[in-house]
Amino acid sequence: MTALIDIPTNERGVIRVFALSMTDKEAQALKDDPAAINMALGADVNADQVEVFPVADLEGVGLVGYLTEGNAVPMDQITPDRAKLEKLGGWVLIIFSLAFEDRAATLDPASSLTLIGTYGELRTDWGAAEKVEADSAKPYSAPSETVKKKPSDAAMSGRIAMIALIVLGILTYLMIWIGG
Repeated sequence: MTALIDIPTNERGVIRVFALSMTDKEAQALKDDPAAINMALGADVNADQVEVFPVADLEGVGLVGYLTEGNAVPMDQITPDRAKLEKLGGWVLIIFSLAFEDRAATLDPASSLTLIGTYGELRTDWGAAEKVEADSAKPYSAPSETVKKKPSDAAMSGRIAMIALIVLGILTYLMIWIGG
């Protein structure tokens, strides 16, 4: 019997790698059927966030390279399992945190699935390195009222010219109307 794996609510950036002990035909059927993936994992997951493939497909990169370069898993997390990952043949199942859609879950993997490792993706630290003390960084520090700017001389000249043209147009229209 395989140990249960608890997935916390809102888990992010975790990748679990399972070795599959099954024939190519069974593994291909698992890959093609979301219901089979759910049955094999013992939980409802988003099958779009589960990868099932033969390790041979990673020729030239290898599973270690796929995890570190393709999925941003830090090498120091891979190092304890590196020998296992490099020797792994056949098919693997990789499940990403997004497969759980922010819900808590408990995986009860089938006996044909063996957990090789659980790895965290390299995450960006969005914390500030230092605290900003400037007055401009404080909330609501902007001036409360906007200052209305006086129109420029060019804008005023343009307005006067427009009014003069309108008056001339009206006078011309009146002269034509009276004369006509």
